[in-house]
Amino acid sequence: MKKIHLKLGVLALVVSGLLTTVACSSDDNSYLKDKDKDKEKTEPEDGDGEGEEGPNVPAASLKVEIVSVYEESVAFKLGASNAEKVYYLIQEKGVSATLALVQEKGVLVDNPAIEQTAEGLISDKEYVLYAVALNAQGIATFDANGIDFKTQKKIDVSITLTNLDATHERVMFTLTPVGAVRARYMVVEKSAVEGREVTAEEVLEEGSNIMNLNQPSNLKPKVAHANTDYVIFAAGLSATGATVIVSEEVRTKDESEAPVDQELLIMTQMNFVGDEVGHTVAYDLYLSNELWEVQFTVAAAQADEDILKEGRYVLNASQRPGRPGADEVSKSFKIKNKQTGALDTDIDYGEINITKTGTTYRVVIDMVRRTDVTRRFKADFTGVPVNGYPRP
Repeated sequence: MKKIHLKLGVLALVVSGLLTTVACSSDDNSYLKDKDKDKEKTEPEDGDGEGEEGPNVPAASLKVEIVSVYEESVAFKLGASNAEKVYYLIQEKGVSATLALVQEKGVLVDNPAIEQTAEGLISDKEYVLYAVALNAQGIATFDANGIDFKTQKKIDVSITLTNLDATHERVMFTLTPVGAVRARYMVVEKSAVEGREVTAEEVLEEGSNIMNLNQPSNLKPKVAHANTDYVIFAAGLSATGATVIVSEEVRTKDESEAPVDQELLIMTQMNFVGDEVGHTVAYDLYLSNELWEVQFTVAAAQADEDILKEGRYVLNASQRPGRPGADEVSKSFKIKNKQTGALDTDIDYGEINITKTGTTYRVVIDMVRRTDVTRRFKADFTGVPVNGYPRP
């Protein structure tokens, strides 16, 4: 019987030990879980606080914007937030840039909040602008593609418009080109170009030509409407291919402000002589009456020396002297008062219109004064002109 009691006692002790072990194991697991929970609480929540690895800082953001591009410089903005440092580097297009290169070779920006300017670039060249922003932990924000831009061509040509004025039917201005191998101008109603850009290429292709590029040209083109706003566009092209365009606005005067013409001279006789050179005939026109002797020269292409050709012949203010070209009036002329012997030389520009009905011609001369555009020289001949020099 004693043996039996001993075995039961030992068994009780074993069971008791097992129960104790299980209980201790359960207590240990609970402790570890609590420790893990305490550790999680030491890590920053939503970027606040510090953990064992330091602060959790938001990444830097960076927005690069090209503002203006010039011949040898570029202006741009670096919109950065959460950034401790910002660098930029400009490379020629085709030369890649890495994050490390921008930090090593780039420019450290003092104040990213203000507009930046990079100088020393080459005109008419393609570049790429790279930028890097670093947050407080030194983590970089970088766009490996960068932003492309191209510098402007070097402008070695200029055009100025000065001395603007107008009558009821003309606009007047002085056009001065510098460094131009070609220059043209256009005068258009303002309402026709509002809301769109007129380019230098458009003016150079469609505008009126400037013959003398070495000095100012005093121009007085005729327009269609009085009391109307017009825009004068002038463009120039240099030997290097650079172009420039300028514009000025002018308003024509009202019809009530139209200039008063001086007395129309009615001519009673006209002789003409034709001289052909290179398929262009120059006609010397001799008109006269009791008081006046008038001589002008006009030129027509594909004409007959012995037959006065109808047409509109123009004298431009900027026209070169010498033999006139086709549809032009020569700058050389003669207007003489027979009684006084005085010569009238105050002619700037104008036109001569020749029309024919049957054998009867009408020749109308309308010239504008150089010193006073409100005065005109006007002469009119209707009749049959004589082919030959005037009688003495």
